[in-house]
Amino acid sequence: MKRAVQVSIGLSVLTLIACGIPLAWQERNVDHCQDGVDAALDHVYTAHRWTEADLPGIGGYLEVHYHLTEAGAPCTRGVPGPGDWGYQGVIRLRPEDGTRLAAAYDWAPLDDEDPVSGTPAAMWPGLAPFVPADPGWLHSDEYAELKATGAKRGDLFLSADHSTAYFVLHT
Repeated sequence: MKRAVQVSIGLSVLTLIACGIPLAWQERNVDHCQDGVDAALDHVYTAHRWTEADLPGIGGYLEVHYHLTEAGAPCTRGVPGPGDWGYQGVIRLRPEDGTRLAAAYDWAPLDDEDPVSGTPAAMWPGLAPFVPADPGWLHSDEYAELKATGAKRGDLFLSADHSTAYFVLHT
């Protein structure tokens, strides 16, 4: 009987240790993860990662500058995963792709320049240097409807005169 009690106490202690270590490790990983997220959120990226599948009509664009935004809680699991990120970006299109994109959808001048989430007025300030002066943003409800579903949902605004687009995507 005494031996059974000792084994039971020993197993209880091991269980507490086993449960406590992962919790402490997870907290440490969450802190480390948040440091990485904070650094990622303060950076302008230029990799040509966006494709026609992501943003129909952008073609073989000349350059892109984009920014990550937190769309979820990327550090709740200790590491970021899918569904945790949003993206804002400015794409300089080839003139012929800008012309094709302008002709392909029902673009209209953007009426409301209030900083509503997802509009150029709410753009992350670090992207502003890549936007032409007086861009005259256009918006297409048809394009927005096309991008309302799928793996990368979002919207696109076009400055047809400057062959420039501003996009917002969520994964």
